[in-house]
Amino acid sequence: MKRAKLSLLSTAVLATSVYAADDYNQTIVVEGSRMRPGEFGIAPDSTVLKDTASLLKRVPGANVNRNGPLTGIASYRGLFGSRVNSVVDGMSWKEVGPNSMDPPLSHIPASLTESLTVYRGIAPVSSGIETIGSSMFAESRKAHFTDSDAFEFHGMASLGYSEADNGLTSSVLGTYANDSHRFHASLSKEQGDDYEFDGSKSVDPSQYDRDAYTVGYGTKFGAHELGFNYSNNDTGHTGSPSLPMDIIWARGGIFSTDYSVKLGDGRSLETSYYYQDMRHLMNNFSLRQNGSMANKYRQNLTTVDGGGLSMVYNMPVSTGSLSLGLEGDQSTHDGLITDPTNAMFYVDNFNGAQRNRYSVFSEWIGDIDEGLELELGVRYTQVEMDSDKVDSSMAGMMPAVATLRDTFNGSSLSQTDHNWDFDAIVRQSISDELTAEIGFARKTRSPSYQERYLWIPLEATGGLADNRVYIGDVNLDPEVAYQFEAAIEYASNGLYFAPRAFYHRVNDYIQGEEISGTAANMVAGMMNNGNMTVLQFANVDAELYGMDVEWGYELAESWRLDGTVSYVRGRRRDGGGDNLYRIAPLNTRAQLTFDQDNWSIAAEVEAYTAQNDVAEYNAEMKSAGYGLLHLRGEIQPAQGFNLGLGIENILDKNYADHTAAINRAMGSDIAVGDKVPGQGRNLYLTASYEW
Repeated sequence: MKRAKLSLLSTAVLATSVYAADDYNQTIVVEGSRMRPGEFGIAPDSTVLKDTASLLKRVPGANVNRNGPLTGIASYRGLFGSRVNSVVDGMSWKEVGPNSMDPPLSHIPASLTESLTVYRGIAPVSSGIETIGSSMFAESRKAHFTDSDAFEFHGMASLGYSEADNGLTSSVLGTYANDSHRFHASLSKEQGDDYEFDGSKSVDPSQYDRDAYTVGYGTKFGAHELGFNYSNNDTGHTGSPSLPMDIIWARGGIFSTDYSVKLGDGRSLETSYYYQDMRHLMNNFSLRQNGSMANKYRQNLTTVDGGGLSMVYNMPVSTGSLSLGLEGDQSTHDGLITDPTNAMFYVDNFNGAQRNRYSVFSEWIGDIDEGLELELGVRYTQVEMDSDKVDSSMAGMMPAVATLRDTFNGSSLSQTDHNWDFDAIVRQSISDELTAEIGFARKTRSPSYQERYLWIPLEATGGLADNRVYIGDVNLDPEVAYQFEAAIEYASNGLYFAPRAFYHRVNDYIQGEEISGTAANMVAGMMNNGNMTVLQFANVDAELYGMDVEWGYELAESWRLDGTVSYVRGRRRDGGGDNLYRIAPLNTRAQLTFDQDNWSIAAEVEAYTAQNDVAEYNAEMKSAGYGLLHLRGEIQPAQGFNLGLGIENILDKNYADHTAAINRAMGSDIAVGDKVPGQGRNLYLTASYEW
């Protein structure tokens, strides 16, 4: 069956079958074998990018929930956080912080990101566990095998400067490889001050500081391939003004190994394993003013330990290919809140909170008639969760805290969910230019450890950042979504047009619900001057529907126009029809590009309408519409040497994304309770050299 061509804005081009000769060209998006109709791939166009999640704003249907400079939370069609299966180099990174200060995509520096690929619409069951909000894959730049036994040394070095935050980024990658062995090592550093907006105002604290390194080795022998990799991140003082605390440090790494073998007759076996160990310290006094006597001085040390295993067997069956998979991962989370001015104070925020997933799947893709392709998949996942008992020094002085502790410790903390996913997608090649697709799926997601085991009213919410306090519910049911998708893809005579319409009916959707007259409200009142009603995670019924479009047109030789349009509406089906939280409004992007042999220039318009459909349950703020203009250019004065210059938000527009969070920090040019604004006019410079 014909594979539809993808248009990738001017920042990326499609690799149709194999990697290009230059393994280090960041315009390479992804291997053609990874692409399927409906996938969208994009690569960084600037070494000055700090957060790989920023690329999502260029993907139809996708967006970013911004809580800080390095804390971009992936969002797709109104579903975000743990609902989106975000995979980095084949691994499902677990957040070490309970408020998503280190979401999965933050673990790969943008300067070393080779590609970010998103499944548009229904994600296949083979793309991962819990794909209710689709799947996205970030791939880092690394060594690739060559075609001869002679070793070749290649590498890349890059520098970037951004004016708005006085930011500096740098990275270096070195590889040494032949047809049987490959070695790579990389280093990166990102550092910047509080960023500016609206002329000379600043968002405080929005500074950032992060170092990262990676080393890896791989070998091929006959039909076998074996690889090892270790990645380490060391984040220093980094602000998160929309959260109650800032990052003081976050350290640790992840080790992975993978093995594959080609068994002949189209059969293959792929296996992988990874182990993660990270530590994170945050507080509310080092990077911000602590003017509230109710909050006092607080710091939180959190840890995560875990790992995952995957085995996939591929074989031809009938007129297609069958994949059989066995996957699983485990994670244990701890969080201890203390007061550096009071050695007696402590809160076991989380104590040995476990979330383990064991999953099997089967997926077949093949042609059932000329020009007619069928994809069928089914996955079973068992999610086992548990927690150790919790405690707090406040329990001896506050009976309400003791009540919450005793109620939690006396609950059935061990919970097991049995989740079934399946999908059925039909693709019809109507002509050489036109392909149609229709699909149906059932997708599930079990509660996060925060949603089940947050026992005391705090803001450990997985990054909701709505300035509310929550408690969990051990007895939450898994979310179950029924997804419908219809799409066409048209490509002819320089025109590409790919609209997709969707409807998601989500039963037992998890969100906060106000509770009254409980010990939780008594505790919240004492800790927050009595001005906050607690929200408890609860199961409700919801729906999301909308459309997103990718389009492109080759105007003339060297001239191209590309863009996206995205719209999603999210609301409850019960409880008076309230709207869902943090849903991006109708938005569009269009980019005009002029491309020559060794230089290019592009102008981009980004526009968002107002969002008035907001969630009443957490007093979500409405947001105004806005439009931004960006200009970027690149030149290659010599082989392998690239210089970039760009201006973001040329008109210095004062704006705030609807998916931006609410400011919590005092001493900033933003009032407490206002949305954190976007970055003002930003001039950036980049330089890179590849050899």
